[in-house]
Order: sequence, then structure tokens, then C-alpha cells
Amino acid sequence: MARIYFRRAAGGYRAVRGEVIRRVQAALKASGSDPKDIDGIFGGDTENALRDFQRKQGLDVDGRLDHDTWVKLMKGQPPGVFDRCLQLTADFEDHGFQKLVGNFDGAGLTWGIIGFTLQHGELQNILNQVRSEHPALFGQAFGSLGQELVDILGQSWSRQRAWADSISTGSRKYRVQPRWEAAFSVLGTFAEVQAIQLERVKGYWDRAVRDAERFGLRTEMGISLCFDIAVQNGGIDTGPEQARINTWRDNHPKAAEGELRVCIADVVAENSKPQYVEDVRGRKRTIAAGDGTVHGARYATRDWGIEEEVWQV
Repeated sequence: MARIYFRRAAGGYRAVRGEVIRRVQAALKASGSDPKDIDGIFGGDTENALRDFQRKQGLDVDGRLDHDTWVKLMKGQPPGVFDRCLQLTADFEDHGFQKLVGNFDGAGLTWGIIGFTLQHGELQNILNQVRSEHPALFGQAFGSLGQELVDILGQSWSRQRAWADSISTGSRKYRVQPRWEAAFSVLGTFAEVQAIQLERVKGYWDRAVRDAERFGLRTEMGISLCFDIAVQNGGIDTGPEQARINTWRDNHPKAAEGELRVCIADVVAENSKPQYVEDVRGRKRTIAAGDGTVHGARYATRDWGIEEEVWQV
């Protein structure tokens, strides 16, 4: 039986969504099997379009994106585990290539596929790289706002934070003035800028690979957990977290990987800031167990192509 990579989620579960699904929808539309909106959400219309495509191609008609359907539709091999893990974590982060949010958490501005921030210098690095390598795209996106942005990128973090706060709106400062929101949205549509974002994401993936190898996690769920930890928490530290995990392993020498994943989820959560412990625990345990609730939405990781299968770098 062909491996299923993505499927329509059952009732009560979060629909699979993201950039991979957006590409699938575009390919379906181009093939003559119309998913209607190209919105990156695997809903009923996308499922029906897949059924139509499968019927025309003589494939099993089930509306699921399995290996054979992917190869026929996308003219290439199915997305690797990196793309699948990224799509899930990006949804947890509530981000795509274009989305910009304000200073709701003290990080200044947050933008891009995994939420690159001013606070940690990631956003500045990406913007400076775009200016250097693709100045025309930078100008096309920001227009008359470009000089103000260039000026602020050269300021201290305290001034950058104050500026970010000044353009953030709403009681929670989550939204950003429409002109800035629109400019960053345009910037995120360019393939060259998306490639730069993905180049930066690879650093988090490399950390995830090292952590997975360090603790002997061999499944897709294991590497997905490590990647999500790298993005949200900076990785599994080599101090207290590693010590606690290794102590647990010593005390449970015959434990299955699923049990180890839950241990890692709890250790990382309990090393978070007190106000975020349960939020982090729910998110990490969802990946560790393959089912759970994150930010009020229930997820089944198998719908997102993340299962107990052995992963490869």
C-alpha cells in the first residue's frame, strides 16, 4: 500500500495546511481538477479535487495524497521529512512566508515561516541579505518605507523595540499598521526571499538533527519533536535538560521511543518560563504522542505526514 503523506483531517481535528498544500492546490488547478480556493488548507474542496485527479489518472480514488498521487501530480518525489516537519511547526507558530505580527511578546516584530524576530537579530539578518542580494525586490516591497526600515535596522535593540512598538496596534500589540503589514506580505511572496527564509530555517533543522541523534530518536515523530524544540525553545540544552533526560533513560533502559519522546517533551516544557510551561507541554506532547491539542486546536500528526516511520537526514 502506498504511503499516505497528507489527508483531510477527521471532524474535530485541525485541517492540514501550509505551503506544501498550497503547492498541491496550484498543481491540481493547473491539471484541470479545481480545488477552488488556493488557500493552503486541505479541506473538502481539495479532497474532491484530488479524487477527480485520481479518477482521471486511473489511481485509487480516496482523496488522499499518497506516494503515487504525489508523483503523478507534482512530477517529483514526495516532500521530505524536513518539509513536513516545517509545515506542522509553522502552523503551531501561526506563520507563513508573508505574515508579520507586532510587539505583543516583547520581541519587536515577528515575520516569516517560523517567526523570525527583531529581538534575536534574525529578522535584521534576513532583511539585510535581501537588500544585498535582491535590492529591486526590497524596493518593490517597501517603496517609500524602505529608508525608514534601513535606518532602524542600524539602530540599537532598544530603539528597534521602541520603533516596533510604535507601529504595533491593538490592545495586545499583535497587529501592525496596514502599510507595514502589506509591505512585509509582498516581500514574503518572492521566491528568492522564501529561499532565504528556508536557508535560515536549515540552521534550526541542523540543531534538530543533532539533538535527535544525541538521544537516539529515529522516527519522524522524534525528529519533528526536536525541530519544534529547536524553533520554539532553541534546542535541547546540554545542561539541566540533557541531565534529566539521561537520568530518565538510565532508569528506563527498556523504554520505547514514544515514552522517551514524552519524557523529552516534559523536560523541555518544565524548563520553560513558568507562564508558558503548560502551553509548551501541550505542544510538545502532541508531537511526542501523535495526537493532542495546541492553542485550542486538536492535531493528529499522521494527517501531516508525520508518523512512527524511520526518518532519514
